[in-house]
Amino acid sequence: MADTDSTPKTGASISSKFNQSLLTLFLVLVLILIPIMYYVTKTQVMAQANKELTLLVDMVKSVRNVVREETRPHFMPQGEFFPVVVSSTVMAKAVASKFANLRPEYYIKIFADNPLNTANLPEKLEQDLLDRFRKNPELKSIIETGIIQGQQYLLSSAPASAKKGCLLCHGNPDRAPQAITGKYGTATGYNWKEGDVVGASAVGVPLKNVNAIAVERTLYALLALAIVFGVLYIYINAIVKTSIIAPITDISEKAKKISHGDLGEELKTDRNDEIGELAKSFEMMRRSFISLVRRIKANNTN
Repeated sequence: MADTDSTPKTGASISSKFNQSLLTLFLVLVLILIPIMYYVTKTQVMAQANKELTLLVDMVKSVRNVVREETRPHFMPQGEFFPVVVSSTVMAKAVASKFANLRPEYYIKIFADNPLNTANLPEKLEQDLLDRFRKNPELKSIIETGIIQGQQYLLSSAPASAKKGCLLCHGNPDRAPQAITGKYGTATGYNWKEGDVVGASAVGVPLKNVNAIAVERTLYALLALAIVFGVLYIYINAIVKTSIIAPITDISEKAKKISHGDLGEELKTDRNDEIGELAKSFEMMRRSFISLVRRIKANNTN
């Protein structure tokens, strides 16, 4: 009974250790891959947001350049003053407003702390950006994440300096066009000085919780890894049981018979690997026992 019980214990022990090794390998891979996949995913999300941000920034720059280079030089000499075609800020804001109707998730704002239109006053984060541009005149842009109106954005901000053409509307309020003073009054938005940083533009791409997106994609990747590993686990276990455990168990059973004096069953194998060598060694031992038994019987007979 003791010998009979030992066979499954031996087989179970080898199989158990092998399975434990596979599971340990899987856990190690998971622990290594989780931070890697999280970092890669987060980097991809930020790269996509930055790509969209660059497109929006270029769009705003293009709109303002159209006003500066084409519409303003055409209308101003003729004495025609229509803000949306002579002011790059007004044009950019008008385009941003139309764009927001189509894509409300994006953020575009031209702001100043001394604007004609009080709707262009900066929020706290925007005022901070404006102050930073004033403290460092060499700073041409700031790209960072920030929260505006409760939404997290990847923001790109650029300073706006007062140019000579800006002073027509933003200089002395007594000399400003009637179209400006009639619409905005004379309380704010005047007495700008050429070269001063008077405002800034901010363009934002929504970051819908980058960490949540990174975690979600990481979990999907881990699920795929677990499925692949599970299939391999079943496949490898089947191979191990049929190619290693079962042959060893068979050799063990026949070795026990030999140890009990049953030398009649030949141990056959056509394998040329280590298990085949083990089986052949047991077969040679069996034959040696047979020869030994025959010599002993012959000596006893004589």
